[in-house]
Amino acid sequence: MTTTARDSLLLLIAAALLVLPGCSSSGDGSCAPPPTIAVLGAMPSELTPLLERATVEESVVRDGRVFHRGTLGGMPVVLAMTGIGLVNATETTALLLDAFDVDGLVFSGVAGSPHRIADVTVPATWSEPGGPSYAVDPEWLEVARRVAARGEELERCTPHPLDDPAAVLVCMTFAPAVFVGGRGQSSDPFGGAPVVCRPGGDDVFGCDPTLAVPAATTRTAERAADPVPEDAARAANVAPEDDVTVDMETAASAREAAARGLPFIAFRAMSDGSEDPLGLPGFPAQFFAYYRLAARNAAAAATSFLGELAAAGAAAACD
Repeated sequence: MTTTARDSLLLLIAAALLVLPGCSSSGDGSCAPPPTIAVLGAMPSELTPLLERATVEESVVRDGRVFHRGTLGGMPVVLAMTGIGLVNATETTALLLDAFDVDGLVFSGVAGSPHRIADVTVPATWSEPGGPSYAVDPEWLEVARRVAARGEELERCTPHPLDDPAAVLVCMTFAPAVFVGGRGQSSDPFGGAPVVCRPGGDDVFGCDPTLAVPAATTRTAERAADPVPEDAARAANVAPEDDVTVDMETAASAREAAARGLPFIAFRAMSDGSEDPLGLPGFPAQFFAYYRLAARNAAAAATSFLGELAAAGAAAACD
């Protein structure tokens, strides 16, 4: 090989290393581990589908809360269940961010919205009633738009009633999609009081699902008639002024992340919303029919987001 050819080959190798996630730019060819991301869900039914997709290496208990370290979507993560409500979300998020070295925060869960049941929303801002607004990291929002634009395949069917041996399969008439943009808000219907979980309880009010809580119903492989597909371009962009999602935790976690200068993003799927094939009268009837379906779709979108981060090297920590 000539000197010129050898130099050209070395330049190509160096250029390739620069774009790989976690690769050092120091010239020694070494690679640092990619950054660790905190991934949160509020209820056992929100954490369970994340754990099903993750490889958990260890679980540790701190102040009565369980933290699971491992990988999800190719990214190192610390997974935890916050508990329901703003107070629990504040306390668990603060504990996680203070106890573990993480570089960002992802929330995955269910919510209410004018959007269709089983759709996933990714608001650009989050706020508490009467409080400040917290903006999602713009680079992370663009990654979410790429996930939405490629038409993430989400579930659209769920047994009804849940946990009934005689349940029938209920399916949305459309293909659920990921919608990016708009405004999210977290309310506090509990008047500043923490919601206490029930040890050994169900997958809504129970404690961490790894603490002997019965597993949620897993996804169904059954199919109904082919759905009407979603317009990917519409799904990827929502008007900034649209109020798209209301939950009870995300703004608190966003507040804690923002206080530490960390990026955050939330994937909230609709458990109660529009186009209900059962015609149920809103919350809480819709919630208890569709929360598992919504939680699985939120987890699928959040996992795809982490996979996109890992593949693109958007959050890579290079020496």
